[in-house]
Amino acid sequence: MLAVERRNKIEQIINKDGSVLVVELAKLFDVTTETIRADLEKLEKQGILVRTYGGATRADNSEPELAITERDTVNYEGKQSIGRYAAGLIRDGETIFLDASTSAWHLARYIKDKRGITVITNAEKIIDELSDCDHIHVVCVGGQLTPRNMSFVGRVAEKTIRENYYANKCFFSCRGVSLGRGLVDSSEGEAEIKKAMLSCSESAVFLCDKNKIGRLGVPRISELNEIDCLITDAALTEEWTEELAKKDVKVVIVE
Repeated sequence: MLAVERRNKIEQIINKDGSVLVVELAKLFDVTTETIRADLEKLEKQGILVRTYGGATRADNSEPELAITERDTVNYEGKQSIGRYAAGLIRDGETIFLDASTSAWHLARYIKDKRGITVITNAEKIIDELSDCDHIHVVCVGGQLTPRNMSFVGRVAEKTIRENYYANKCFFSCRGVSLGRGLVDSSEGEAEIKKAMLSCSESAVFLCDKNKIGRLGVPRISELNEIDCLITDAALTEEWTEELAKKDVKVVIVE
């Protein structure tokens, strides 16, 4: 079978089933997994699919975003480990951005003993979490409240960040990340806030629990080379490890 015929077959399968696995496709077409990965890479560039952890999903495959209280229960232990490690990167006296992700909310639970730090956030849950910490200066960016995420978004919030604040570090998460598309989210409003935070920070730390790997979303937040550190509980493949190394992204895998 010619390569173009094989890729056409893969496209048919993914349009029918919504997702594919590299190992299964290699067996089906009697080729190596490296050949299948090359096929998936070409199909991703054509916008047909998005490569994921061990396979790929249909490019238009999506699922509704859960409310923040529901999302907080998803991979709770993994996010807890990521938040604990990330908190250790914060030094007394620093200024940090925390977005409205559940991973950032976990991080906030581990910084209550920090002294003299300033936390700038658009997350109502983080504001509430740190409200009794007299030694932490908490700044809310204001804007329009989104009840589902309990976050503040919109032009007022974005303008407040861009015109008034600059941080040592930005800690954030998003809907998903892929090698082809970079970091993506599920909401234009949330994405714009994260873009503003990233542009006003010395360094960016991506809190990436295992469910983010290969997950789809619109719009795009940033390319992979725009982040400095990725903290995850996923066992990354060699492909991911090599690509992140090429983009000079420090990878920390927590247990």
